[in-house]
Amino acid sequence: MLAKNFKKSLLAVNIGLVMTAGFTGTVYAAEEAKVQEDVEVIEVRGIRRSLEAAVNTKRFANAVVDSISAEDIGKFPDKNIAESLQRVAGVSINRGFVGEGAEVSIRGVDPTLTQVQLNGQFVASTAWFSQGANKRSFNMDLLPSEMIAGLEVYKSPVASLDEGGVGGTVVMRTRKPLELDSLTVYASVEANTNSLSDDNGFGATVLGSWKNEDETFGIMAMGSQLEQIGRGRKSENYWEESWSASGIAGFDQDRERTALDLTMQFAPSDDLDFTLHYLRTELDAFNTNQNFLTIGANGDTMTNVSGRTAPNGLPLVGTVNDAGWLAQDTNTRNAVMTSNVIDLQASYQGDTYKLSGAIGKTWADGGNGGNANGLWGQPVNASTGITVDVNMDLANSMIMIPNGVDLRDPSWQAFQGHSLARTELEDEEVYAQVDLDLDVDWGAITQFEAGLKVRSHEFSNAAYGATIDASQLNFNNIGDLSDGYLSDFGEVVTGGTPTSYVKLDGKAYWNALNNATTAWDFQEGNWGSVKEDVFAMYAQGNFSGDSYRGNLGLRYVQTDTEGSAYNGNLTGKDVFEGNYSDWLPSFNAALDISEDMILRVSAAKVMTRAGYSQLTPGYRGLPQTVPESGRLQATRGNPAIEPFRANQMDIGLEWYYNESSLVSFAIFNKDIASFISTKTIIEDLTDVPVPGRYEVSVPDQGRGGKIEGAEFQFQTNFGNGFGMLFNYTYVDATGETDDGDKIRLPGSSRNAYNLTGYYENEMFTARAAYTSRDEFYAEGTALGNGNDFFSDQQFLDASVTWHATEHLDVSLEGVNLTNEITNQYFGGGLNTLRVVTDNGSRYAVKVAYRF
Repeated sequence: MLAKNFKKSLLAVNIGLVMTAGFTGTVYAAEEAKVQEDVEVIEVRGIRRSLEAAVNTKRFANAVVDSISAEDIGKFPDKNIAESLQRVAGVSINRGFVGEGAEVSIRGVDPTLTQVQLNGQFVASTAWFSQGANKRSFNMDLLPSEMIAGLEVYKSPVASLDEGGVGGTVVMRTRKPLELDSLTVYASVEANTNSLSDDNGFGATVLGSWKNEDETFGIMAMGSQLEQIGRGRKSENYWEESWSASGIAGFDQDRERTALDLTMQFAPSDDLDFTLHYLRTELDAFNTNQNFLTIGANGDTMTNVSGRTAPNGLPLVGTVNDAGWLAQDTNTRNAVMTSNVIDLQASYQGDTYKLSGAIGKTWADGGNGGNANGLWGQPVNASTGITVDVNMDLANSMIMIPNGVDLRDPSWQAFQGHSLARTELEDEEVYAQVDLDLDVDWGAITQFEAGLKVRSHEFSNAAYGATIDASQLNFNNIGDLSDGYLSDFGEVVTGGTPTSYVKLDGKAYWNALNNATTAWDFQEGNWGSVKEDVFAMYAQGNFSGDSYRGNLGLRYVQTDTEGSAYNGNLTGKDVFEGNYSDWLPSFNAALDISEDMILRVSAAKVMTRAGYSQLTPGYRGLPQTVPESGRLQATRGNPAIEPFRANQMDIGLEWYYNESSLVSFAIFNKDIASFISTKTIIEDLTDVPVPGRYEVSVPDQGRGGKIEGAEFQFQTNFGNGFGMLFNYTYVDATGETDDGDKIRLPGSSRNAYNLTGYYENEMFTARAAYTSRDEFYAEGTALGNGNDFFSDQQFLDASVTWHATEHLDVSLEGVNLTNEITNQYFGGGLNTLRVVTDNGSRYAVKVAYRF
């Protein structure tokens, strides 16, 4: 083992040893800081020690790396991994349907271009929202934070790290039994709720770890089950779209996650190590979305109109009469998603080399589990006496006031129609790799690394439509299946708009449609499959001297893609092929200007493959009947689309003025050679459920773009138990479409910052974190999706832990304590307000025991 030729304090070495325990050449990009084996190891516990460990990782890394560590088992900084990541400089997150962190953006890059790995490998996962795009992004709802020992955010790549992160790479690390004390036991119980709900969720986690006296064999098992209460109250505006609608929407998703993590480790000698890891996680995400809509408004029959008019001719303000419907559109989904990982790693440490390898498989399935749709209401016209006053041109709210009916009265909300459709998603990857780390004496180069990796990946999506015997549906209006009232809309509507209406018993309705189903019909037009075979190899030289260190590497990757689908005429299955190769050089260097100050520079070429929806050649969203608007629309992908590619550079200065304090500043640049956007083309589809001329949304190869920015980070310990960290990121991100139009790239906020303060002593630990980001484009959480424009957002989270005894902790956590209301706007047209969302505040109490 080679010792680095730069100074380290004893504390920094000790922390580094604990935090990097278990890192292998197979699992991680590089052993960033190899240290002498006879240094005493200390235990890292508490917020201050955890932050010191993160500083240490950043300081001695050969690349641009930030990290987060669990202070102890079950003490990851946040309940949601994505929400922990937003505390890292340069990282922002998008929040999903219930307001929890869902996707991670690094340095202003679209979250779909962030690579997330578990122990250095891809993790298969799926989603449940059938109208959303199928992406490569890991679904972070699937993984309990208790299972994570720490994670690293690579902002600059190294050749030994898997390709795929134009924005960056997040590597999550689980524990190993030989790293823990023998007979380690951890158990916790918790309860959580949401300010928009009277319901509570409960959960429990148990971990047991054992190793023999010789510390040559160990086994660790961890199980977790958690119910989480998720709520969303929204007002939604589709006034600029073809179906001319607006609505008051309630989304309830009570999720139950069950996870099992099993690790066996065998180290018959100090030189040889085998680790077998199995993970299974299942998320039952049953949900019901209700939307009280004004549908199909007609500008010619509207009265009392004023203000602006949408491009489709519909006034934004006025009274709707003699056109369309006032009705509840309900959708209940029995979504269940599972992800599995089985991974075997082996490593042998020779006198001057280390040989390591890994083989494994990860697979997942999911989908909506059957979407039970219903329509309940009456036409808007003179015979029903129903009219609706609307104002879709407000800055941060909406007005939709029905006249002539009460939304809390179920009697007039007649059952008008139904449908039941099921999507099924499958994702699978098999991989094998071998790596060699060789100590050399080639001048400044002290270590040479090389490796090979092969991956075989397949993703598929299928859709089924139910044939329902309507005579078995024994209900006339929504009151026959009512479950009280949906309420708490006061934050998202105004001007006398109703804030409560009849609630559907979603499970009862879902069961009714399924019980009346006589057949499931496979929808060929909505089927698609993508297969990828990837071969990669790399060579990397690590160099060091008295006042410098770094690495220089080259990675080659060959990607062969095969997409299968039934074409628009459904005459048979078509197979489309694509292939491309990339040479990806990378360079990282850290120069010790002084004992406490480091100048860091890096440059690399990076790539990210297109998402599965962008590659799948099959059509999605083909209508089964003629839409009321008459417009026929669908989407499809292109297996031959080229990946995202970019050249990146950054330079930074870091000052470590004591073991727990850091001031750093960096500037970065990503020159995007190609990116993928979307365009609409016209295609004639004949042998489909609804033949005709279609507007088809297809992926389009953009000309390129540029992301430039800067980030600042400050972290310190004030003494007497107090400390803080602050980071700020500035990003300017623009792209150019194939038509030459300038666009703002998705995922990018011009300004973002995070401020965290903490206090801890032997009895109490307290932390408060405030996060802010400017407006940004992202995929919306409403029908139609596309890239919507989100306004600025600010969130305040806090937690308090009482160390009741040496082994017993009691914690209270609050998320979104200020109840931030988020707004998203149309990305085109009049840029009107599209969705206002109230996800409420979330609270959790937890009791944990560790021995």
